[in-house]
Amino acid sequence: MMIRPACPAFFRTWPLLLFFSLSLALSGMARAEAHRATFLGNPATRFADPLKTPEDLRRTLLKDSLREDVGKVLRMSDYLGDIEDFRHAAANASIAELSIPAGTVLPAMSTRKQGKPVLLRGVLWAGKKPIDAYTFSFISLDRRYRVIAPKACANFWIEEQLPRPAPALALTCEAPAESALLKNTMVCHTLTNTGDLPETLARLSMPIPANSKLNSVTREATIGDNEIAWTFPNFAPGDKQTLCATFSPSQAGTLPFAGSAAGQRAASVDAHCETRAYGIPAVLLEVVDLADPVLVGKDVVYVIRVLNQGSQALTNVKIVAGLEDSQRFQSGAGATEVKAEGDLITPALVPLLNPGEQVEWRIVVKAEKAGDVRFNVGLHADQFGRVISETESTFQY
Repeated sequence: MMIRPACPAFFRTWPLLLFFSLSLALSGMARAEAHRATFLGNPATRFADPLKTPEDLRRTLLKDSLREDVGKVLRMSDYLGDIEDFRHAAANASIAELSIPAGTVLPAMSTRKQGKPVLLRGVLWAGKKPIDAYTFSFISLDRRYRVIAPKACANFWIEEQLPRPAPALALTCEAPAESALLKNTMVCHTLTNTGDLPETLARLSMPIPANSKLNSVTREATIGDNEIAWTFPNFAPGDKQTLCATFSPSQAGTLPFAGSAAGQRAASVDAHCETRAYGIPAVLLEVVDLADPVLVGKDVVYVIRVLNQGSQALTNVKIVAGLEDSQRFQSGAGATEVKAEGDLITPALVPLLNPGEQVEWRIVVKAEKAGDVRFNVGLHADQFGRVISETESTFQY
């Protein structure tokens, strides 16, 4: 049993030159159809004129005289997309060149039988050289299709490409590595549709971190007691949105930012980043005398107060007070034990002074000479590179 070949092959027999391109092999009772092509370009069986440029392919697929035949090939190829999507792609899609190696079994190929378009499936390319073809891809009704057309005969076919296109979300998170307490800290999430189809409704949400105050957000957002959310309808492929929020941390430590995005079709994605909130060291050193002026021979009481008015704990706080020769140390008491050696008075270290905490010492000295006296106090701590000094004047007479 013989059929007219789709893309003819040349074989020389005696005495006739037989032109054919496809043969039908039958075996057993359940005979399976197989097509074998060795030559492309027979004018009787090619779909249209040979293609020399990508524009030739566009003209062929969009030609009014071939519109019905092109539609038949699409239907026979089980094309489930929109015909207008196909025509738009034929007119505008990027067309690439394709080389199909010999021995390849093609999923299908259109041809003509008695001038009418038909579609053959499972075509073995048994030619000596690869098939030179043009190809382009497009998406229609949530499916990706590829059109392939051999240059020699324009016997195009269309095939679905897997996996099927879908929206896909990607999310990143950016925040400064460090930020001072009570200072505005901005965190930004960037949401991108990296897929091939629009996401009907994309939603990005972020919990408000504990121990922080929300100050502002970019774009319109829904702000709840514990969460910020942004929504994007019809989030198209390639679309990107960067959403930022500004917080001020109230406690030192790690400020975690955890964003989450999901769509009605796309799978959910998460992104995390964090900022280390650190305190600022600041201290108030006060030195006051409880009586002034003072008679010679009487005692002078100095009060030394240290207040941590910053947002960072102070460590190894050390006080050193200096006496002039017109005064003599009598006693001292307060937050730590007070010692004196010569004209220096040194209370013991305060290992830790948290924000808002205050320590105090009372130093008693005797006024031994008349004069305008200065009681000098210096403060040292790990957080300060220089000594913090305070002086109290006392008039002795």
